[in-house]
Amino acid sequence: MKKTLGLIIVLGLAATPALAQKVNIDYAHDFDFSAVKTFQYVNTEDSNAKNPMMADRIESMIKKELKEGGLTEVTENPDVFVTYHITTAEQTTYTTTGFGYGGFGPGWGGWGGYYGGMGGMGTSTTTARNYTEGTLIIDAYEASDKKMIWRATGTVTVKDSPEKQTQQVEKILTKIGKKWDKILAGKGK
Repeated sequence: MKKTLGLIIVLGLAATPALAQKVNIDYAHDFDFSAVKTFQYVNTEDSNAKNPMMADRIESMIKKELKEGGLTEVTENPDVFVTYHITTAEQTTYTTTGFGYGGFGPGWGGWGGYYGGMGGMGTSTTTARNYTEGTLIIDAYEASDKKMIWRATGTVTVKDSPEKQTQQVEKILTKIGKKWDKILAGKGK
């Protein structure tokens, strides 16, 4: 019974959407990032967060991370332009849990044959869970020719409260920063 209950719990957890932030970075491998000293944030109103307060928070957090990374914010003639976009998609996950009673053992022999035991009774329930998957996309463009040189993405299951969403963005930015530091140091992707 304990084994069955444990299996049901494990399967239920495996079927739920991933709660951790997934981050990825793509960049122009031939670009000299050590020459980048300044950035200018460029607002793209049509693709930023729909909630103006959250849009301001995200912009502020990105600027803070860039400054902490050693870049200086300027209002003209930057080395790179930086912007962000958000995409969302409604997703559904299905979880099926079952509970059953076993039948009689493996069977018994008779008249030279082997008869299987009687089947047990069981029931299962499938539950649908709707959630929003959100992706934060941060782009950097070389200022001289507006060529994209860097893109980072972070994907999460979006929480309901603005406070939790802000924490999610902070975690994404922290993970992106750590990953970028490793790339620059030649120690990973």
